[in-house]
Amino acid sequence: MGKFASNMSVALFGGTFNPVHFGHLNLANSLADYLQVESVRMIPCAIPPHREAPSVSAEQRLAMLQLAIDDQPLLISDDIELRKNTPSYSIETIQQIRQQVGDQTPLFFCIGMDALMTIDSWHQWQQLLDYCHLVICPRPGYELPTKGHLAQWIKQHTCDDLDKIKTLAQGCLHLCKIPLKDISSTAIRDSIKCAQSIDHLTPKSVVNFISQHSLYE
Repeated sequence: MGKFASNMSVALFGGTFNPVHFGHLNLANSLADYLQVESVRMIPCAIPPHREAPSVSAEQRLAMLQLAIDDQPLLISDDIELRKNTPSYSIETIQQIRQQVGDQTPLFFCIGMDALMTIDSWHQWQQLLDYCHLVICPRPGYELPTKGHLAQWIKQHTCDDLDKIKTLAQGCLHLCKIPLKDISSTAIRDSIKCAQSIDHLTPKSVVNFISQHSLYE
């Protein structure tokens, strides 16, 4: 946590990271550069409320993340959600981090376009922008909704002017154009089950950890 200065913007990047891969790391580093934040907090989800529980423990996923970012100076791991034994609701995590950083610090919560398409099913989703900005990363095959209450909410809060957003602590939705690597944790798990190499998909330290602990077999 010490990498954050009190006057710096804060970026959050959550996920199950089951396992973490080069796509996650590339996106997190690109977000750090794009948003001009000192670091990006990568937050493993303990008990995701919208999907099946991960097949490996939260501690193992955190350990893999820490190994993967050991040589990544802009990225830090945050176990804020792993310290709870209840489902990981984004609104509660963001509220807790908002308390940590104060009322004036710009807080960016980074999610994919796929997550935005279902954000209206999230717990207290309409309160998210009361505490942070949402930064939306593109996903192949996903486009913004054009009608309905979610489309109206997105249109109401979207701001293309990143410099303006940085002067505000929260309240905006911003669509970025950072290209994503075509890598998924699902593909890695499937490759392991088929005894295929994953060396090109995740750092060697993560490959070794998976092998040592016989994960995803």
